[in-house]
Amino acid sequence: MPDRAHTTIAATTRLRRGAKALASAGAALVLLVTGTAAAHAQPSARAGGSLKCSLRTAPGGPITFSPPVSNTPKRISAHGTVDLDDCTSPDGRQARIRSGRLVLSGSGLATCSGATGVQGTGTVTWYSGANRTGRVIGRTTVRPTSGGGQGYTPVDSFLSGEAASGLMAGHPFAGTAVPTNDVKRCFTAGLDHIEGRGTLNVA
Repeated sequence: MPDRAHTTIAATTRLRRGAKALASAGAALVLLVTGTAAAHAQPSARAGGSLKCSLRTAPGGPITFSPPVSNTPKRISAHGTVDLDDCTSPDGRQARIRSGRLVLSGSGLATCSGATGVQGTGTVTWYSGANRTGRVIGRTTVRPTSGGGQGYTPVDSFLSGEAASGLMAGHPFAGTAVPTNDVKRCFTAGLDHIEGRGTLNVA
């Protein structure tokens, strides 16, 4: 018949094994719950993610320059509205966005082909439906890079920079717009506005 010491040791051993089993079961439960939650979690609209949209200056609202841009470098201010359509998200993290509208305002040392020393800001409102319909998904404040960018016109310099806040904050963006109005007069009489179409990418 086992003595009291052996009984105590056996009971202690069973208790330790039971505690280990309970701890393992608890760990498995935590892993199961967090794993299931992660598996069912949907990407947040505020998360990062790439986005590609076509762009065009808004009907009746071209990008305007004051004073007019010429081939002689001068400090100008730019204001305008750009419509964003056919938006797609290559990585799927901004799949709810279908369209948007960018309202921009800034200044820079500009010529007919580009601008440097760009300062300003813009706000994009994103929509769940085409042609700026449906729900507002969110907004992004964009800031152009000071160095600007070279492209078809000075507008391209205001379409390259970084998403400063809101959706996709911290992500770089880059846009180009091919003019649809006559811009050749920039070299002779100056250019006070631009209409155009192109693309805008958020990396």
